[in-house]
Amino acid sequence: MIEKTLTENRAERRSEIRENSEKMQSLELKLPNLPIYVFKVKDTSSNGICFLVKGDSDILNHIQVGQVLNMRCHAEDITKPSEVFISKIKHITKIDKGPYENHQVVGLMILEK
Repeated sequence: MIEKTLTENRAERRSEIRENSEKMQSLELKLPNLPIYVFKVKDTSSNGICFLVKGDSDILNHIQVGQVLNMRCHAEDITKPSEVFISKIKHITKIDKGPYENHQVVGLMILEK
């Protein structure tokens, strides 16, 4: 698994503008033989989403960079239906400092909605 640390990677290398998500609140992931995991969306772009995972979460033993996942996205507005999309894990990055210390950010590229 390729892992980076945010404090080691201070230069922004993403080509798209990232925004704090107001439309998407959480992502749901269901893998075979595991419970359903729900994650807080950190930010979004037109082709990607980043979500937060607690550093000690067992799900980190079941995901890896390059893996393709079916995700369900839940909007902040509960009157809107959830959205399902296929995505590919582009990075899993450890957070060393700040409010999300001891978490990891998982970056997804949306392949198909």
